[in-house]
Amino acid sequence: MEEALKIYKTLLEQGEISKQKDKDLFSTYIENPEIKEILEKFERELDFKIVETPRTLYLVANIENKILSFSLREIRETIRSDAKLIETFLLCYIIMFILYLFYGGKNADPKQADFLQLKDIITALDERFEKADQDTKDLLQEDYSINFQNIADEWKSKVVDGPTRNTRKYMVKKACDILEKEKLVFYPNGEKELEIRPEEKLDNLMRYYYLLEDRIKEINQIFRIGDDKNA
Repeated sequence: MEEALKIYKTLLEQGEISKQKDKDLFSTYIENPEIKEILEKFERELDFKIVETPRTLYLVANIENKILSFSLREIRETIRSDAKLIETFLLCYIIMFILYLFYGGKNADPKQADFLQLKDIITALDERFEKADQDTKDLLQEDYSINFQNIADEWKSKVVDGPTRNTRKYMVKKACDILEKEKLVFYPNGEKELEIRPEEKLDNLMRYYYLLEDRIKEINQIFRIGDDKNA
């Protein structure tokens, strides 16, 4: 039990356990089935998942987790204190879309981009919000409870760039900042206005966890709707 608690505490504090930096804890988890069994009980009771990759263990909060995951209010406050709820939904959509741009490939390796320029993310979102026809919007509302029209209207109501916080560039930058804070992406050379690149943590989580789940297939389906007929 003591060793299991050490692993759990380290995951809470660091978010991960590295084979290189935390060799003993990593080996204990991998090689001791009793420790794994105890931590599996923790996972079920405390709504999280330990994701195992060849060199690193990661702690991922389940959607139902009210302690470790983000609340809508927290996401809303990252935009600005008086942000509207629909802007929060837009920000969540932008984050999902960025992940799709990185990992929405159809080949054996789903990763399709090593970096994304912020201006290209804005352009891709412009195209996405213009592409969706009424059938697509109805399908998203019915199957996924996504009011795509409201999200699209909120995006289109914003200017591309400017000195205020009510711009498309500002929203994309905020989405990137959230991903950076979670150590999922980084800004090369500290150039926060140019591009983002995925961290190893994001590559691992997408390849060893999220891309194995049915929900990522659904997310890809959402973003691919209309691609064929609009190609």
